[in-house]
Amino acid sequence: MTQSTIAIGIIICLFILYLVDVFPVAVTTMLGMVAMVFAGVLSFSEAFNSFANSSVMLVIGMIIIVDALLESGIGGKFGRVLSRMVGSHERTFVIVMFLSAAVISGFMTNAPLVAMYMSFIAAIADASDGQLTKKNSYMPVAMGALIGGTGTLIGSTAPLLANNVLQQYGVKTMNFFTPMPIALSIIVVVAICYRLFLYKKQAKWFDFEEVKDEDEKAINDVPLDKRRAVISGAVFVICVLLFIIDPFGWDVGLVAVSGALVLIMTKCIDGKKALKNMQWSAVVTLGAALAIATGFVKSGAGEVIINWLINVLGTWVTNPVVLVTVFLLAGYILSLFMANGSLVSMLAAIAVPLAMESGCDPMPVALSCVFGASLAMATPVASTSITMVEVAGYRFKDYFRVGGLVGVIGLITTWVALVLIYGLI
Repeated sequence: MTQSTIAIGIIICLFILYLVDVFPVAVTTMLGMVAMVFAGVLSFSEAFNSFANSSVMLVIGMIIIVDALLESGIGGKFGRVLSRMVGSHERTFVIVMFLSAAVISGFMTNAPLVAMYMSFIAAIADASDGQLTKKNSYMPVAMGALIGGTGTLIGSTAPLLANNVLQQYGVKTMNFFTPMPIALSIIVVVAICYRLFLYKKQAKWFDFEEVKDEDEKAINDVPLDKRRAVISGAVFVICVLLFIIDPFGWDVGLVAVSGALVLIMTKCIDGKKALKNMQWSAVVTLGAALAIATGFVKSGAGEVIINWLINVLGTWVTNPVVLVTVFLLAGYILSLFMANGSLVSMLAAIAVPLAMESGCDPMPVALSCVFGASLAMATPVASTSITMVEVAGYRFKDYFRVGGLVGVIGLITTWVALVLIYGLI
């Protein structure tokens, strides 16, 4: 049995375990990672090196930074002000959170943005006395960040990686806002759907109890400490600017962890408390998911599935609409279990030359890879942002229902937008 077949088999078993919901998500994901080690798809070091991945360090660092902001009293103050502004109408609040996260994510890395929103929402939810909830707000924020991040070349790595492939083949490349019309189309359609029916659907499906953070009640009671507020606020702003501008080529994980260490050394947050409050379930899930993604790519399983799809299509592969559809769906399905970066690189490397050989414009085909991979929200391991919000108590079926529904809406919107914008019909 080939390694690609073994990897695909492990992924199928993993999906079944997610569906039956026997174990916590973190445990199930760890089982998948360990299975790949025992099966020889990954070595021990390859598997556990994923926990030192830049994305994991980014999440850990930003959680500490945002916790320091909250402990300085900024979170409570922001929560009280915003709570008065939005009132107690949760549907309006959810839509506002979704839209604002989507817009800001075009200019800021998704993971720290989601971490910041989660902390502010926790404060707002506490101030609302149950009228606004984390469980109805966290997932829309993560989905908004994922969608909005694809709108520019710095909001997400996916467009940048696809653009690099276009550049390598000497064809027309993307400018800073090339993906923006498609991203905006998805944002508007999803926001309208939330207004019409999506909010009611998720409120019905999220039938579990609101998860209470150990220190949640204290968020709004913390007095404003000017020294800690200035230092933690400055560290947060500097980190965000370094993420966006990248003047020194520093890794985002290094920037986030360095910022967190500065706050610990300046006594803006207690080191022991920071580690105690760390969202370890999300960290473990993310690290194990990255290892599984590495095994999936290394084994050649992704290429096997893509090549199979192309062979099935036969002569239809010369049709630009078919190409866009195939890579949109391939990106969506595979990204449920793979990191966006490695997947987009792999897909675009196949899609761009194939489009060129078929006489099609490679730009819409490359964008289909980007948005297909970025709309995978139906599993808790689809992306860093989606994994982070698991702390709200979401079960696999919650991701599958709400994330899957938003993903399908996004896929349809993307397909229509690509066809109309690039005149594929």
